[in-house]
Amino acid sequence: MSDNYRLDGIPEVSDFFQLDIFLIFVFAAIIKGLIGMGVPMITLSLMSVFQPIPSAVVVTLLPSFLTNIWQAARGGNFRILWSKLWGMMLMVPGGIWLGSEMLRFFDPSWFSVLLGGLLILFAIASLSGFIMRVPQGRENRWGAVVGLLSGLVTGMTGIFSVPTVFYLHGLELTRDQLIQALGILFVLATIFLAAALQRIGVLHEKQLMLSVGALFGTICGMLIGQQIRRYISEGLFRKIFLSFLMVLGSYIVTNALNDLGVLSFSISE
Repeated sequence: MSDNYRLDGIPEVSDFFQLDIFLIFVFAAIIKGLIGMGVPMITLSLMSVFQPIPSAVVVTLLPSFLTNIWQAARGGNFRILWSKLWGMMLMVPGGIWLGSEMLRFFDPSWFSVLLGGLLILFAIASLSGFIMRVPQGRENRWGAVVGLLSGLVTGMTGIFSVPTVFYLHGLELTRDQLIQALGILFVLATIFLAAALQRIGVLHEKQLMLSVGALFGTICGMLIGQQIRRYISEGLFRKIFLSFLMVLGSYIVTNALNDLGVLSFSISE
């Protein structure tokens, strides 16, 4: 039982709410409401200053899961997206399981360096005018391959963005379709992440309660980000999305090189 519980067994506000965590999730959710992704990367990097990473991951579970359901349900494009994504969705769970098994044989940090570098190159190329297109009528054939690879990457590194965003960008989805597609796929990833954390026994009561408080900050941020998105054009949205991929790739590379000892930087210092 938490030390913050009163004698009558009723939890106090501090069990659910911490101002620093609330503000971090508001900021991260504004980015998510705007471009459809960003909560885990931003919240984990900032919370690692005062929380162990496994605990921080648990805090992100409830906000990530519920906001991804919210994101997946909005847009009215589910039938269109299902017709393009079912092959990918079917292969993601098996890929995650296989990727987690491969951790016994590979150091995921070097793999993360490669993935982060690919994100940076893809974003730069796309901003420079390069367009990658998935052939019409073959979306699910290619999607099955991408789903397996995305699952492998997630199982080995915890990163679901590669090659998912490459594939979704190649489908030439509209802004709202892309946001909804990311929500659908992130729901899958969050479910299997929670199952993995349950298996290794890190779903502790204190972090789960803080996750409830973080959810309110996430909802506030999502609403703000969605309102901002309504007032930007498709072209500006594309530039913001690709620019964020560059930031994400840089973060992944820097963090992986730090884990490998190539860099001495630590955000917790």
